[in-house]
Amino acid sequence: MMPIYQNGGFDYPVAMMLATLLGVGFGFVLERAGFGRANVLVAQFHGTDMRVLKVMFTAIATTAVGIGLLSGFGVMDVGKLVIPETFMWPQLVGGLLLGVGFVISGYCPGTAVVASASGHVDGLYTLGGVMVGSLLFGFVYPLVEGFYEAGDMGRLVFPDVLGIPWAVLALAVALMAVGSFVLAEWIERKVSAKQGIDAPSDPPRVRNRTLGALGAVAVGALVTLAVPEPEPAAPKAPELASLSAVDLARQIASEPDGVYVVDLRSPAECAKGGGVPGAMCLPADDASASFLATLPPTRPLVLVDADGAGAVPPAAGRFAGTAYRVEGGLAAFQKDVLTAPAPPTEATPEALSSYRMRAALHARFTGAAAPVDAPMPTVKPVQRAVKKGGGC
Repeated sequence: MMPIYQNGGFDYPVAMMLATLLGVGFGFVLERAGFGRANVLVAQFHGTDMRVLKVMFTAIATTAVGIGLLSGFGVMDVGKLVIPETFMWPQLVGGLLLGVGFVISGYCPGTAVVASASGHVDGLYTLGGVMVGSLLFGFVYPLVEGFYEAGDMGRLVFPDVLGIPWAVLALAVALMAVGSFVLAEWIERKVSAKQGIDAPSDPPRVRNRTLGALGAVAVGALVTLAVPEPEPAAPKAPELASLSAVDLARQIASEPDGVYVVDLRSPAECAKGGGVPGAMCLPADDASASFLATLPPTRPLVLVDADGAGAVPPAAGRFAGTAYRVEGGLAAFQKDVLTAPAPPTEATPEALSSYRMRAALHARFTGAAAPVDAPMPTVKPVQRAVKKGGGC
């Protein structure tokens, strides 16, 4: 689903609907695999039934080879994968605590949901324990905040750490899956024989077909390394909606912190002043304005260049919120806002209202005294011709 969504195959509501259906399907598969019963899950730790390792490793291997194949053909952008940051020490301790809770309750949080949906009361107890534990953690978090953020290693993925392509990693994971299946079945036979019970009987045909399919896809991903990478297309300037200088001034005056205003002139020229008050200058080490794509989409983004005719940075097209560019750029802002407006020549309600608003904005941004209200234009009296003669 992800590559299709990334390439604009469907919108966000459809993506959420499909994600819900996939989640239901995933839960159904877990239940059919026996993950809704605590005795099956705990048997993994006793070595008598290794289906947890088999099912989960199959899922991991399928994901790895799928990413390797799709990214190799350019269908999936690996850079868009959401991968949490690694915090070494708290995650090691958290994994250990999760394992202890898994052994004691017989469930992890996900399988507890599956067990609850299957009607097993112990699954509900486990979910209750998870919720209570999460609530208690919220209370003690200030005491453990330092440890919680210890060992920050950033966003780590094996291809970057090992310096290998995704396709090579996919093949390695597929081979590990084959080895894990063989080792798991060997452990099952040994432990079951020692305890005098029958080892689980897995259909060899299903296992071999599954592993063979993983291996074939992994080899296919490896073949994509020979496919030449296409020449990167030149970034296109995004098309942004227009905003007048007066509307920008009104927005800043009414809510100064409600909009991002970025001055696109060179950092040196912007530092000299004369721009939109409160506007951000481009960083000296980021003249391409790549930081625009990282701004939180909590407020609109407004770009101001010298005259409104300059190129828009490509990063503005990756801003997740609404973005505008000022019509006429800084020249229009200086003319329509920073320059005192001339009184209207016609005393229409619209002309007077526009004058008063621009005069107030000029005073707001320049600190000048507000101009005297617009005088009424002088109207010459109509000279009527005096009739001569006649009358009663």
